[in-house]
Amino acid sequence: MHSQQDIQIHQVFTIEPEQVSEINALLDEGITWDLDQGQKFLADKNNLFLLAKLSGVAVGFLTAYRLQRFDTRKAEVLLYEIGVDDQYQRKGVGKALINRLKEWARQVEADEVWVLTNRSNHAAVGLYVSAGATTDNSSDEVMFTFKL
Repeated sequence: MHSQQDIQIHQVFTIEPEQVSEINALLDEGITWDLDQGQKFLADKNNLFLLAKLSGVAVGFLTAYRLQRFDTRKAEVLLYEIGVDDQYQRKGVGKALINRLKEWARQVEADEVWVLTNRSNHAAVGLYVSAGATTDNSSDEVMFTFKL
């Protein structure tokens, strides 16, 4: 495991064209960074893009959304996606990304961070538990999607 000092977590506000290939290498197959859409994402103060680097090499990323509530809870944060290059998994990169996400969530006055995954995704479940997340093991939640 790398120490937290070895792993640099950068909040990204702009992407230069030469950085796109570095980010694309971390994304799921078939997904690529679009400069126009990416800039729109980064321009929204309620969106977060973190990039993890080791020795100057991008090894992981995280995206999240601050969701404003209308009640006294104020806001919550959805951890939308986290990815760590295969050769750097289980070395503290994902946990460092989540710890930085939790700092950001406090800064934007959220009272919780939440994420969806499948119980069968043992790597994700292990990461979230190791980073301090809890779950209701009796949950019967199902996510539905409306394609537009």
